[in-house]
Amino acid sequence: MSESAYYAHLRTAKKPAKHTALAVEIKAIFDASRSSAGKRTIQSHLKEKGIFVGLYLIRKLMNKQGLFSKQPQKWRNPSKGNSQVFENILSREFTPDSQTTVLCGDTTYIKINGIWCYLAVVINLLNRQVVGWKLSRYHDSELVKDALNHAMLNIERTERMLFHSDQGSIYGSEIFTDSVKKHGLTQSMSRRGNCWDNAPMERWFRSFKYEWMLKGGYSDFESAVNDVREYVMYYNHIRPHSYNQGLSPILAKTTYRRLLN
Repeated sequence: MSESAYYAHLRTAKKPAKHTALAVEIKAIFDASRSSAGKRTIQSHLKEKGIFVGLYLIRKLMNKQGLFSKQPQKWRNPSKGNSQVFENILSREFTPDSQTTVLCGDTTYIKINGIWCYLAVVINLLNRQVVGWKLSRYHDSELVKDALNHAMLNIERTERMLFHSDQGSIYGSEIFTDSVKKHGLTQSMSRRGNCWDNAPMERWFRSFKYEWMLKGGYSDFESAVNDVREYVMYYNHIRPHSYNQGLSPILAKTTYRRLLN
């Protein structure tokens, strides 16, 4: 090491870390909230103590300490203004006839290593089978598009094809609506704020979370993907479903085929 580099190192080593006391305050507030406080909540608590700090610095000090709020982060779609809303064509007709294929889709939160990730699922109303899904770190149009593409590989086309979801902006985005058209589906949406218009999806997520998902979340992304895959296999092939008179979705599908033939 050269002499100039040596003295430069000494100057750096002796220099006290910036904002040490503030970082301690931020961590104390964060810990007291049981890891739920975000930068704005922390800023409010600091103001009560007479400490006025910008959000940028709070976020920087939180990141340095590995402090991430466990609250789900609201996803902001930059193209939300262009998001389309479609008529509720399904209108709670959750028992389609043999010539109609109805796919229902929705998303939910899953905690992985303390961070919220997102699961998109598509089910076929014929037998309540999960035909497509995708787990991602991002709640965006690509998430639901990939889940739909997966679903289209696992269904048989019928005379009438429908895709139903809520009015989430990702389902009304140009990326997703173009994919729906490409697959030859007619798009339908629930009425705003009415979860019962997509009740089969709500029931599936409830079953997954109460019957299977680890309460504390998952330690890593790969573990989460494997566990979702295992539940989908269990749900489709083994788990009895009241809609199918006690048969699993796959067994019910076989029965429906026999009846049609």
